[in-house]
Amino acid sequence: MPRDLLAQPLFRAGHLGARIPDDPHAVSVCLPLWSHNIGYEEADPHVVAKLQAAYPRFHFHPIVQNLCDRSLNTEGYRGLPFASTRCAQRAVEYVQNYGAAETQLVSFEGQSACGVVVPAENFSLLKQYWQHAGENVSSRVAEQILSGVRATTTETTARSTVRRRVADLIGAATSDVFLFPSGMAAIACVWRAVATLRHRRTCQFGFPYVDSLKIQQRFPGAECDFLPIGSEADIEKLEQLCKTQTPAAVFCEVPTNPLLETPDLLRLRRITDQHNILLIVDDTLAACGNLQLLHYADLVATSLTKYFSGYGNVLAGSLAINPLGRHADDLHKAVTGNFEETLSDLDVEVLAKNSQNHVERTAAINRSALLLVEYLLKHPAVESVFHPSVAPAKYDRLKSVGGGYGGLLSIVLNDAQNSTPNMFDALQVSKGPNLGTRFTLCCPYTLLAHYDELDFAESCGVSRWLLRISVGTEPINELITRFGRALDHGTGPVA
Repeated sequence: MPRDLLAQPLFRAGHLGARIPDDPHAVSVCLPLWSHNIGYEEADPHVVAKLQAAYPRFHFHPIVQNLCDRSLNTEGYRGLPFASTRCAQRAVEYVQNYGAAETQLVSFEGQSACGVVVPAENFSLLKQYWQHAGENVSSRVAEQILSGVRATTTETTARSTVRRRVADLIGAATSDVFLFPSGMAAIACVWRAVATLRHRRTCQFGFPYVDSLKIQQRFPGAECDFLPIGSEADIEKLEQLCKTQTPAAVFCEVPTNPLLETPDLLRLRRITDQHNILLIVDDTLAACGNLQLLHYADLVATSLTKYFSGYGNVLAGSLAINPLGRHADDLHKAVTGNFEETLSDLDVEVLAKNSQNHVERTAAINRSALLLVEYLLKHPAVESVFHPSVAPAKYDRLKSVGGGYGGLLSIVLNDAQNSTPNMFDALQVSKGPNLGTRFTLCCPYTLLAHYDELDFAESCGVSRWLLRISVGTEPINELITRFGRALDHGTGPVA
Protein backbone atom coordinates (compact mmCIF):
# COMPACT_ATOMS: atom_id res chain seq x y z
CA MET A 1 0.00 0.00 0.00
CA PRO A 2 1.27 3.54 -0.77
CA ARG A 3 2.28 5.53 2.27
CA ASP A 4 -0.52 7.74 3.64
CA LEU A 5 1.16 11.14 4.05
CA LEU A 6 -1.75 12.50 6.08
CA ALA A 7 -1.02 10.02 8.88
CA GLN A 8 2.64 9.22 8.14
CA PRO A 9 4.43 12.32 6.81
CA LEU A 10 7.98 12.15 5.49
CA PHE A 11 10.14 14.30 7.76
CA ARG A 12 12.93 12.22 9.31
CA ALA A 13 16.56 12.27 8.16
CA GLY A 14 16.17 8.69 6.96
CA HIS A 15 13.39 9.79 4.59
CA LEU A 16 15.85 11.77 2.46
CA GLY A 17 15.11 11.27 -1.22
CA ALA A 18 11.75 9.53 -0.76
CA ARG A 19 9.06 10.29 -3.30
CA ILE A 20 6.34 12.75 -2.27
CA PRO A 21 3.78 11.22 -2.63
CA ASP A 22 4.52 7.50 -2.63
CA ASP A 23 3.86 7.19 -6.36
CA PRO A 24 6.16 6.28 -9.28
CA HIS A 25 5.26 9.61 -10.91
CA ALA A 26 5.61 11.82 -7.83
CA VAL A 27 6.57 15.42 -8.57
CA SER A 28 8.30 16.14 -5.26
CA VAL A 29 10.98 14.63 -3.07
CA CYS A 30 11.66 14.59 0.64
CA LEU A 31 14.43 16.97 1.77
CA PRO A 32 13.87 16.61 5.52
CA LEU A 33 16.78 18.57 7.00
CA TRP A 34 17.99 22.10 6.35
CA SER A 35 21.39 20.69 5.38
CA HIS A 36 19.74 18.42 2.81
CA ASN A 37 18.25 21.43 1.03
CA ILE A 38 21.67 23.05 0.86
CA GLY A 39 23.15 19.77 -0.37
CA TYR A 40 20.47 19.51 -3.04
CA GLU A 41 21.27 23.01 -4.30
CA GLU A 42 25.00 22.35 -4.27
CA ALA A 43 24.59 18.95 -5.98
CA ASP A 44 26.12 17.13 -3.01
CA PRO A 45 26.52 13.55 -4.29
CA HIS A 46 25.42 12.15 -0.90
CA VAL A 47 22.08 13.96 -1.30
CA VAL A 48 21.62 13.56 -5.06
CA ALA A 49 22.28 9.83 -4.93
CA LYS A 50 19.29 9.39 -2.59
CA LEU A 51 16.74 11.18 -4.79
CA GLN A 52 13.98 8.86 -5.98
CA ALA A 53 12.10 11.81 -7.52
CA ALA A 54 12.15 15.61 -7.59
CA TYR A 55 10.21 18.49 -9.09
CA PRO A 56 10.54 17.40 -12.74
CA ARG A 57 11.57 20.75 -14.26
CA PHE A 58 14.51 21.06 -11.86
CA HIS A 59 15.78 17.52 -11.42
CA PHE A 60 15.14 14.82 -13.98
CA HIS A 61 12.72 12.07 -13.06
CA PRO A 62 14.52 8.67 -13.06
CA ILE A 63 12.37 7.42 -15.95
CA VAL A 64 13.14 10.54 -17.99
CA GLN A 65 16.83 10.16 -17.14
CA ASN A 66 16.67 6.56 -18.35
CA LEU A 67 15.20 7.71 -21.66
CA CYS A 68 17.97 10.30 -22.02
CA ASP A 69 20.68 7.75 -21.27
CA ARG A 70 19.29 5.19 -23.70
CA SER A 71 18.36 7.45 -26.61
CA LEU A 72 20.09 10.84 -26.38
CA ASN A 73 23.27 10.82 -24.31
CA THR A 74 26.54 9.78 -25.96
CA GLU A 75 30.17 10.54 -25.28
CA GLY A 76 30.59 14.32 -25.27
CA TYR A 77 26.90 14.99 -25.93
CA ARG A 78 23.79 15.20 -23.76
CA GLY A 79 20.14 15.66 -24.60
CA LEU A 80 16.61 16.12 -23.29
CA PRO A 81 13.22 14.99 -24.64
CA PHE A 82 10.57 17.61 -25.35
CA ALA A 83 6.84 17.18 -25.84
CA SER A 84 6.86 17.83 -29.60
CA THR A 85 9.09 18.85 -32.49
CA ARG A 86 7.92 22.46 -32.18
CA CYS A 87 8.84 22.47 -28.49
CA ALA A 88 12.24 20.98 -29.35
CA GLN A 89 12.82 23.61 -32.03
CA ARG A 90 12.12 26.35 -29.48
CA ALA A 91 14.70 24.76 -27.18
CA VAL A 92 17.19 24.84 -30.06
CA GLU A 93 16.45 28.52 -30.66
CA TYR A 94 17.09 29.22 -26.98
CA VAL A 95 20.47 27.48 -26.75
CA GLN A 96 21.60 28.92 -30.09
CA ASN A 97 20.69 32.39 -28.88
CA TYR A 98 23.23 31.86 -26.10
CA GLY A 99 25.97 30.60 -28.40
CA ALA A 100 25.45 26.85 -28.68
CA ALA A 101 25.82 26.48 -32.44
CA GLU A 102 25.92 22.67 -32.58
CA THR A 103 22.48 21.18 -31.95
CA GLN A 104 20.65 18.10 -33.16
CA LEU A 105 16.98 17.08 -33.17
CA VAL A 106 16.41 13.39 -32.44
CA SER A 107 13.05 11.82 -33.19
CA PHE A 108 11.56 8.90 -31.28
CA GLU A 109 10.10 6.39 -33.69
CA GLY A 110 6.32 6.62 -33.85
CA GLN A 111 6.19 9.36 -31.19
CA SER A 112 5.29 13.05 -31.15
CA ALA A 113 8.06 13.73 -28.64
CA CYS A 114 11.40 14.97 -29.94
CA GLY A 115 14.82 15.12 -28.35
CA VAL A 116 17.43 17.88 -28.49
CA VAL A 117 21.12 16.95 -28.24
CA VAL A 118 23.91 19.47 -27.58
CA PRO A 119 27.61 19.22 -26.70
CA ALA A 120 28.01 18.45 -23.00
CA GLU A 121 29.47 21.90 -22.32
CA ASN A 122 26.21 23.49 -23.55
CA PHE A 123 23.89 21.20 -21.62
CA SER A 124 23.30 23.74 -18.86
CA LEU A 125 21.68 26.03 -21.44
CA LEU A 126 19.39 23.25 -22.62
CA LYS A 127 18.46 22.46 -19.02
CA GLN A 128 17.66 26.15 -18.49
CA TYR A 129 15.08 26.01 -21.25
CA TRP A 130 13.70 22.73 -19.88
CA GLN A 131 13.24 24.40 -16.47
CA HIS A 132 11.86 27.72 -17.67
CA ALA A 133 9.51 26.63 -20.47
CA GLY A 134 8.16 23.39 -19.02
CA GLU A 135 7.43 21.91 -22.46
CA ASN A 136 8.83 18.60 -21.38
CA VAL A 137 8.18 14.92 -21.75
CA SER A 138 6.53 13.68 -18.56
CA SER A 139 7.60 10.56 -16.71
CA ARG A 140 4.49 8.74 -17.99
CA VAL A 141 5.30 9.64 -21.60
CA ALA A 142 8.94 8.64 -21.11
CA GLU A 143 7.74 5.31 -19.74
CA GLN A 144 5.59 4.77 -22.83
CA ILE A 145 8.44 5.64 -25.19
CA LEU A 146 10.79 3.23 -23.39
CA SER A 147 8.13 0.52 -23.61
CA GLY A 148 7.58 1.07 -27.33
CA VAL A 149 4.01 2.27 -26.75
CA ARG A 150 2.80 5.31 -28.67
CA ALA A 151 2.10 8.25 -26.33
CA THR A 152 -1.11 9.88 -27.52
CA THR A 153 -2.64 13.31 -27.18
CA THR A 154 -6.26 13.09 -28.27
CA GLU A 155 -9.63 14.63 -27.39
CA THR A 156 -10.56 12.12 -24.71
CA THR A 157 -13.44 12.41 -22.26
CA ALA A 158 -10.87 13.15 -19.54
CA ARG A 159 -9.44 16.07 -21.52
CA SER A 160 -12.90 17.55 -22.10
CA THR A 161 -13.72 17.08 -18.42
CA VAL A 162 -10.57 18.87 -17.25
CA ARG A 163 -11.11 21.72 -19.70
CA ARG A 164 -14.72 22.13 -18.53
CA ARG A 165 -13.72 22.09 -14.84
CA VAL A 166 -11.08 24.75 -15.42
CA ALA A 167 -13.55 26.85 -17.43
CA ASP A 168 -16.13 26.61 -14.63
CA LEU A 169 -13.57 27.66 -12.02
CA ILE A 170 -12.24 30.58 -14.01
CA GLY A 171 -15.57 31.76 -15.40
CA ALA A 172 -14.80 31.08 -19.06
CA ALA A 173 -16.16 28.99 -21.90
CA THR A 174 -14.31 25.78 -22.70
CA SER A 175 -13.31 27.29 -26.04
CA ASP A 176 -11.34 29.93 -24.11
CA VAL A 177 -9.31 27.35 -22.14
CA PHE A 178 -6.06 25.71 -23.28
CA LEU A 179 -4.23 22.87 -21.49
CA PHE A 180 -0.45 22.43 -21.19
CA PRO A 181 2.03 19.90 -19.78
CA SER A 182 2.96 22.34 -16.98
CA GLY A 183 2.05 25.74 -15.60
CA MET A 184 5.28 27.18 -16.96
CA ALA A 185 4.40 25.93 -20.45
CA ALA A 186 1.26 28.07 -20.19
CA ILE A 187 3.34 31.11 -19.17
CA ALA A 188 5.77 30.45 -22.03
CA CYS A 189 2.85 30.35 -24.47
CA VAL A 190 1.62 33.67 -23.08
CA TRP A 191 5.04 35.23 -23.62
CA ARG A 192 5.14 34.02 -27.23
CA ALA A 193 1.60 35.29 -27.86
CA VAL A 194 2.49 38.70 -26.43
CA ALA A 195 5.65 38.84 -28.58
CA THR A 196 3.61 37.90 -31.66
CA LEU A 197 1.00 40.61 -31.05
CA ARG A 198 3.24 43.39 -29.77
CA HIS A 199 6.91 43.23 -28.89
CA ARG A 200 9.15 41.48 -26.36
CA ARG A 201 9.38 44.08 -23.63
CA THR A 202 7.25 43.22 -20.60
CA CYS A 203 6.85 44.34 -17.00
CA GLN A 204 6.73 41.99 -14.02
CA PHE A 205 4.72 43.61 -11.22
CA GLY A 206 5.46 42.11 -7.81
CA PHE A 207 7.89 39.38 -6.79
CA PRO A 208 6.94 36.26 -8.78
CA TYR A 209 7.74 32.59 -9.00
CA VAL A 210 11.30 32.31 -10.24
CA ASP A 211 10.73 30.90 -13.75
CA SER A 212 7.94 33.35 -14.59
CA LEU A 213 10.53 36.08 -14.27
CA LYS A 214 13.28 34.14 -16.05
CA ILE A 215 11.07 33.64 -19.12
CA GLN A 216 10.65 37.42 -19.37
CA GLN A 217 14.36 37.99 -18.87
CA ARG A 218 16.03 35.15 -20.78
CA PHE A 219 13.89 34.15 -23.76
CA PRO A 220 15.43 35.36 -27.04
CA GLY A 221 14.83 39.09 -27.46
CA ALA A 222 13.25 39.46 -24.03
CA GLU A 223 13.42 42.69 -22.03
CA CYS A 224 11.74 43.00 -18.66
CA ASP A 225 11.13 45.89 -16.30
CA PHE A 226 10.91 44.36 -12.82
CA LEU A 227 8.93 46.10 -10.07
CA PRO A 228 9.56 43.57 -7.28
CA ILE A 229 7.70 45.04 -4.32
CA GLY A 230 4.32 45.50 -6.02
CA SER A 231 3.52 48.46 -3.77
CA GLU A 232 1.69 51.71 -4.45
CA ALA A 233 5.10 53.23 -5.16
CA ASP A 234 5.68 50.55 -7.79
CA ILE A 235 2.33 51.38 -9.36
CA GLU A 236 3.51 54.97 -9.66
CA LYS A 237 6.70 53.68 -11.30
CA LEU A 238 4.60 51.63 -13.71
CA GLU A 239 2.59 54.71 -14.70
CA GLN A 240 5.79 56.62 -15.40
CA LEU A 241 7.20 53.66 -17.32
CA CYS A 242 4.14 53.57 -19.54
CA LYS A 243 4.76 57.17 -20.55
CA THR A 244 8.31 56.51 -21.72
CA GLN A 245 8.83 52.83 -22.66
CA THR A 246 5.42 51.20 -22.76
CA PRO A 247 5.63 47.44 -22.13
CA ALA A 248 3.65 45.05 -24.28
CA ALA A 249 2.19 43.38 -21.20
CA VAL A 250 2.18 43.50 -17.42
CA PHE A 251 2.56 40.13 -15.66
CA CYS A 252 1.49 39.64 -12.05
CA GLU A 253 0.58 36.89 -9.59
CA VAL A 254 -2.52 37.03 -7.40
CA PRO A 255 -1.44 36.37 -4.72
CA THR A 256 2.34 36.46 -5.06
CA ASN A 257 4.83 33.68 -4.38
CA PRO A 258 6.08 33.43 -1.62
CA LEU A 259 4.85 36.58 0.19
CA LEU A 260 1.17 36.00 -0.63
CA GLU A 261 0.56 39.68 -1.32
CA THR A 262 -2.30 40.86 -3.51
CA PRO A 263 -1.50 43.59 -6.02
CA ASP A 264 -4.02 46.36 -6.67
CA LEU A 265 -5.50 44.58 -9.63
CA LEU A 266 -8.23 47.16 -10.22
CA ARG A 267 -5.67 49.93 -10.56
CA LEU A 268 -3.43 47.77 -12.75
CA ARG A 269 -6.40 47.16 -15.03
CA ARG A 270 -7.08 50.90 -15.31
CA ILE A 271 -3.44 51.61 -16.17
CA THR A 272 -3.18 48.84 -18.74
CA ASP A 273 -6.45 49.90 -20.35
CA GLN A 274 -5.29 53.51 -20.49
CA HIS A 275 -2.08 52.54 -22.29
CA ASN A 276 -3.50 49.64 -24.33
CA ILE A 277 -1.31 47.08 -22.52
CA LEU A 278 -2.12 43.43 -21.94
CA LEU A 279 -2.60 42.30 -18.32
CA ILE A 280 -1.52 38.73 -17.56
CA VAL A 281 -2.46 37.13 -14.22
CA ASP A 282 -1.16 33.90 -12.67
CA ASP A 283 -3.79 32.79 -10.14
CA THR A 284 -2.13 29.51 -9.05
CA LEU A 285 -1.71 30.45 -5.39
CA ALA A 286 -5.32 31.56 -5.05
CA ALA A 287 -6.22 27.85 -5.12
CA CYS A 288 -9.28 26.53 -6.89
CA GLY A 289 -12.15 28.97 -7.11
CA ASN A 290 -11.24 31.31 -4.25
CA LEU A 291 -10.92 34.31 -6.57
CA GLN A 292 -12.64 35.44 -9.76
CA LEU A 293 -9.97 37.21 -11.81
CA LEU A 294 -10.68 36.62 -15.48
CA HIS A 295 -12.73 39.78 -16.03
CA TYR A 296 -9.80 41.87 -14.71
CA ALA A 297 -7.19 40.14 -16.88
CA ASP A 298 -6.67 39.52 -20.56
CA LEU A 299 -5.17 36.10 -19.84
CA VAL A 300 -5.14 33.94 -16.70
CA ALA A 301 -2.51 31.21 -16.35
CA THR A 302 -2.74 28.46 -13.72
CA SER A 303 -0.52 25.60 -12.62
CA LEU A 304 -2.94 22.68 -12.42
CA THR A 305 -0.15 20.68 -10.76
CA LYS A 306 -1.04 22.39 -7.50
CA TYR A 307 -4.51 22.73 -5.96
CA PHE A 308 -6.48 21.52 -8.98
CA SER A 309 -4.68 18.17 -8.94
CA GLY A 310 -3.97 18.12 -5.22
CA TYR A 311 -2.18 14.77 -5.19
CA GLY A 312 1.31 15.70 -6.37
CA ASN A 313 1.64 13.07 -9.09
CA VAL A 314 1.08 14.93 -12.36
CA LEU A 315 2.27 18.18 -13.97
CA ALA A 316 -0.19 20.31 -15.97
CA GLY A 317 -1.19 23.91 -16.61
CA SER A 318 -3.94 25.95 -18.18
CA LEU A 319 -4.44 29.27 -19.90
CA ALA A 320 -7.77 31.10 -20.16
CA ILE A 321 -8.58 34.05 -22.41
CA ASN A 322 -11.01 36.71 -21.18
CA PRO A 323 -13.70 36.49 -23.88
CA LEU A 324 -15.00 39.97 -23.04
CA GLY A 325 -11.59 41.65 -23.05
CA ARG A 326 -10.80 44.24 -25.69
CA HIS A 327 -7.95 42.04 -26.97
CA ALA A 328 -9.85 38.72 -26.97
CA ASP A 329 -9.96 38.17 -30.74
CA ASP A 330 -6.31 39.01 -31.25
CA LEU A 331 -5.28 36.85 -28.30
CA HIS A 332 -7.24 33.88 -29.59
CA LYS A 333 -5.37 34.12 -32.88
CA ALA A 334 -1.99 34.59 -31.21
CA VAL A 335 -2.45 31.80 -28.66
CA THR A 336 -3.85 29.28 -31.13
CA GLY A 337 -0.98 30.10 -33.49
CA ASN A 338 1.49 29.09 -30.77
CA PHE A 339 -0.52 26.25 -29.25
CA GLU A 340 -0.58 22.50 -29.72
CA GLU A 341 -2.01 19.81 -27.47
CA THR A 342 1.01 18.35 -25.66
CA LEU A 343 -0.53 17.27 -22.33
CA SER A 344 -0.57 13.51 -22.82
CA ASP A 345 -3.68 11.36 -22.57
CA LEU A 346 -2.22 9.45 -19.63
CA ASP A 347 -1.42 12.62 -17.69
CA VAL A 348 -4.77 14.25 -18.37
CA GLU A 349 -6.53 11.06 -17.23
CA VAL A 350 -4.75 11.29 -13.87
CA LEU A 351 -5.57 14.99 -13.67
CA ALA A 352 -9.26 14.34 -14.32
CA LYS A 353 -9.36 11.70 -11.57
CA ASN A 354 -7.47 13.85 -9.06
CA SER A 355 -9.61 16.96 -9.61
CA GLN A 356 -12.95 15.29 -8.97
CA ASN A 357 -12.99 16.55 -5.37
CA HIS A 358 -11.15 19.85 -5.84
CA VAL A 359 -14.02 21.98 -4.52
CA GLU A 360 -14.39 20.13 -1.21
CA ARG A 361 -10.64 19.70 -0.84
CA THR A 362 -9.94 23.41 -1.36
CA ALA A 363 -12.64 24.42 1.11
CA ALA A 364 -11.15 22.17 3.80
CA ILE A 365 -7.66 23.54 3.14
CA ASN A 366 -8.97 27.13 3.31
CA ARG A 367 -10.41 26.51 6.77
CA SER A 368 -7.34 24.79 8.18
CA ALA A 369 -4.88 27.35 6.82
CA LEU A 370 -6.81 30.20 8.40
CA LEU A 371 -6.68 28.52 11.80
CA LEU A 372 -2.95 27.79 11.47
CA VAL A 373 -2.31 31.42 10.51
CA GLU A 374 -4.19 32.60 13.60
CA TYR A 375 -2.04 30.32 15.76
CA LEU A 376 1.26 31.38 14.19
CA LEU A 377 0.45 35.09 14.41
CA LYS A 378 0.26 34.74 18.21
CA HIS A 379 3.31 32.52 18.65
CA PRO A 380 6.28 34.34 20.26
CA ALA A 381 8.83 32.52 18.08
CA VAL A 382 7.30 33.86 14.86
CA GLU A 383 8.35 37.26 13.57
CA SER A 384 6.21 37.45 10.41
CA VAL A 385 3.34 35.52 8.83
CA PHE A 386 2.49 36.02 5.16
CA HIS A 387 -1.02 35.02 4.08
CA PRO A 388 -3.79 36.87 2.23
CA SER A 389 -5.88 36.95 5.41
CA VAL A 390 -3.27 39.05 7.24
CA ALA A 391 -3.95 42.15 5.09
CA PRO A 392 -7.12 41.15 3.22
CA ALA A 393 -8.51 44.39 1.78
CA LYS A 394 -7.28 44.01 -1.83
CA TYR A 395 -7.81 40.25 -1.81
CA ASP A 396 -11.38 40.55 -0.54
CA ARG A 397 -12.36 42.71 -3.52
CA LEU A 398 -11.49 39.77 -5.79
CA LYS A 399 -12.98 36.87 -3.80
CA SER A 400 -15.57 34.53 -5.21
CA VAL A 401 -18.83 34.04 -3.33
CA GLY A 402 -17.90 31.60 -0.60
CA GLY A 403 -14.20 31.82 -1.50
CA GLY A 404 -11.43 31.61 1.07
CA TYR A 405 -7.83 32.74 1.48
CA GLY A 406 -6.07 29.65 0.17
CA GLY A 407 -3.79 27.14 1.80
CA LEU A 408 -0.35 28.66 1.25
CA LEU A 409 1.46 30.75 3.85
CA SER A 410 5.02 31.74 4.64
CA ILE A 411 6.71 32.51 7.93
CA VAL A 412 9.94 34.09 9.16
CA LEU A 413 11.05 33.34 12.71
CA ASN A 414 12.63 35.56 15.31
CA ASP A 415 16.42 35.17 15.39
CA ALA A 416 15.87 33.47 12.05
CA GLN A 417 19.48 32.53 11.30
CA ASN A 418 19.76 30.47 14.47
CA SER A 419 16.20 29.27 14.99
CA THR A 420 15.01 28.37 11.49
CA PRO A 421 17.23 25.34 10.73
CA ASN A 422 16.40 23.80 14.13
CA MET A 423 12.68 24.42 13.75
CA PHE A 424 12.62 23.08 10.19
CA ASP A 425 14.54 19.93 11.10
CA ALA A 426 12.13 19.22 13.97
CA LEU A 427 8.91 19.86 12.05
CA GLN A 428 6.86 16.69 11.60
CA VAL A 429 5.15 17.34 8.26
CA SER A 430 6.32 16.20 4.85
CA LYS A 431 9.16 18.39 3.64
CA GLY A 432 9.81 19.03 -0.03
CA PRO A 433 9.06 21.47 -2.87
CA ASN A 434 5.54 21.73 -4.34
CA LEU A 435 2.29 23.08 -2.95
CA GLY A 436 -1.46 22.62 -3.11
CA THR A 437 -1.39 18.96 -2.11
CA ARG A 438 -3.93 17.29 0.16
CA PHE A 439 -1.08 16.64 2.62
CA THR A 440 0.87 19.45 4.26
CA LEU A 441 4.26 20.38 2.81
CA CYS A 442 6.95 22.71 4.07
CA CYS A 443 10.14 23.89 2.37
CA PRO A 444 12.80 26.61 2.79
CA TYR A 445 11.45 28.31 -0.32
CA THR A 446 14.04 31.05 -0.86
CA LEU A 447 16.87 28.59 -0.39
CA LEU A 448 15.46 26.30 -3.08
CA ALA A 449 14.22 28.89 -5.58
CA HIS A 450 16.97 31.51 -5.26
CA TYR A 451 20.04 29.77 -3.85
CA ASP A 452 22.38 31.52 -6.29
CA GLU A 453 20.76 34.93 -5.74
CA LEU A 454 19.87 35.09 -2.05
CA ASP A 455 21.03 38.69 -1.67
CA PHE A 456 18.85 39.67 -4.63
CA ALA A 457 15.83 37.94 -3.08
CA GLU A 458 16.39 39.72 0.22
CA SER A 459 16.66 43.07 -1.59
CA CYS A 460 13.12 42.34 -2.82
CA GLY A 461 11.86 41.68 0.70
CA VAL A 462 12.09 37.87 0.60
CA SER A 463 14.11 36.53 3.51
CA ARG A 464 16.59 33.73 2.89
CA TRP A 465 15.20 32.14 6.09
CA LEU A 466 11.60 32.11 4.87
CA LEU A 467 9.67 28.86 5.28
CA ARG A 468 6.76 28.24 2.90
CA ILE A 469 3.94 26.06 4.21
CA SER A 470 1.28 24.43 2.05
CA VAL A 471 -1.52 23.37 4.37
CA GLY A 472 -3.22 20.03 3.69
CA THR A 473 -6.31 18.26 4.95
CA GLU A 474 -4.92 16.77 8.16
CA PRO A 475 -6.90 17.47 11.37
CA ILE A 476 -6.05 21.06 12.21
CA ASN A 477 -5.44 20.40 15.91
CA GLU A 478 -2.83 17.82 14.93
CA LEU A 479 -1.15 20.28 12.57
CA ILE A 480 -1.05 23.03 15.18
CA THR A 481 0.48 20.61 17.68
CA ARG A 482 3.20 19.64 15.19
CA PHE A 483 4.07 23.26 14.48
CA GLY A 484 4.04 24.14 18.17
CA ARG A 485 6.54 21.40 19.00
CA ALA A 486 8.82 22.41 16.14
CA LEU A 487 8.73 26.06 17.13
CA ASP A 488 9.78 25.09 20.65
CA HIS A 489 12.85 23.41 19.08
CA GLY A 490 13.71 26.60 17.23
CA THR A 491 15.34 28.10 20.29
CA GLY A 492 17.48 25.05 21.07
CA PRO A 493 19.16 22.00 19.54
CA VAL A 494 17.05 19.37 17.80
CA ALA A 495 16.56 16.22 19.87
